[in-house]
This record gives sequence, structure tokens and C-alpha cells, in this order.
Amino acid sequence: MIVELFGPPGSGKTTFAHALAKRLREDGYCAEVVRSYHPAVRSGKLDLGIFLAVARIVSATVSTARIIFSPRSGGGNLSKSMLLLRTIPPKKPIWRARTWQHILKLSHAWDRAKLIEGIQIFDEGYVQAVGSLALHNGKADKATLETVLSNLPAADLTIRVVLPRAVVATRLRKRIEREPPAERLFEADLEVNMRSFGVFNTISDILSASGRDFICVKTSTQGATTKSARDVERAIIAKRNLAPKQRQ
Repeated sequence: MIVELFGPPGSGKTTFAHALAKRLREDGYCAEVVRSYHPAVRSGKLDLGIFLAVARIVSATVSTARIIFSPRSGGGNLSKSMLLLRTIPPKKPIWRARTWQHILKLSHAWDRAKLIEGIQIFDEGYVQAVGSLALHNGKADKATLETVLSNLPAADLTIRVVLPRAVVATRLRKRIEREPPAERLFEADLEVNMRSFGVFNTISDILSASGRDFICVKTSTQGATTKSARDVERAIIAKRNLAPKQRQ
């Protein structure tokens, strides 16, 4: 079973994904978070600047090349990522490269997840990728988003993480403060990220109209996260009817 999350940056997708996986494992189910996002954190007062940027680019290039030249699925994943970028191209070259790499890796991980027993949780899946493309394109309309979403693989369960704008803004400011300056070359600024609320509202309307099975969760407090994880676990078990004999 594949579960994917979507929502504005800083809304708690990764935290919730790991809380959900932990709860499922504690109840005896096989669950893991796939391609979890971990923003870089400043390790001290010294910032290596250009060296960190170059190291990140080199690492990304190597990992991307491994997928492209993979004999099993590299070609198909490459075509999928290129099609998405042509449909909703980001304005800035650095975001085109970053998003292309992300979608390529996402496609590879998604294909693998379909072959794995248990519950695979993507804190940033295809819906999130489409939202990011629309955000950095700035002109993608509802019709374009509908077309793109209808042609992408759908998760068995899609989860929208909901959080007040003020809370998200505070979290993002703190994240920026903790980031090494060089890391900010690869990250969107606060203003751009806050525009994602409108994008994901539109995407939610599209998913609802299409009949996609998705639910909303809240992560404003630890208590809310715990309750939401419990509710989602029930939905997962009910949807897939996971029996004890299937537990690992």
C-alpha cells in the first residue's frame, strides 16, 4: 500500500509521516517512510559556502545518474520527469534542475514501493511535486493541474496536512535561520512558500471532484498529530483490510 502526503512547506508532513509509520509499526504492521525530506541545518558558526553548494550538486548528479542509467526503470522515470517539467516548467533554471531531479528520484522510489510488502509512506509524493511545480511556475491554471494529476500514479491513500498560515510562517522562518547560507540557494524564500496555500487549495478541490480517496489531518500540536495518526491508521487498515496474518 502506498500513502502520500501533501501540503505547504513547513506544515509538518515529514513529522506526521514518521509519527504514522511509528504508530503502525507499534501495532505490528510493516511501515516505512520513503524519501523523507531533511532540510540542512547549520552545524556551527562556520559556513563553508560554495563548498557546501558544490558538494550538494555533485552528490545530486551522482545519485541522479545512477537512476538514469539503471537498466530496470531509468528510461521510464526520465520520460515521466521530463513530461512534467514541459507541462509545468519552473521559471528559474535552478528550480527546473532541482525539481527534475526530485521527480526522477520520486518516480524511481514509487516504482520500487509498488513491489514492496507493507505500507510505504511518501512525505512528498506526486501530488506534492505537482504543487511545487505550479508554485514555481506561477501561471499553472486549474485545467493544467487537473490534466497533470489525472495522468500521474495515484496513491492508495492521499493525506493533506493542514496547518494555519501563521504557524507555517513561523516554522519556515525558524527553518531559514537554521539553514546554512549556501543551502538557501536551493530553497524557495518565505514569500514563495506562503503562496503554496492557494495552490494546494486548488489541488484539494481537484482531488475531491475526481473522487480521489484523500483525508485531511492537523499537526498544530503534538496531541493533534497523535490523534490524526490514529485516525489515518484506522483508515489505512479499513481500506486495505490488513489482517494479522499479513503483519510482519
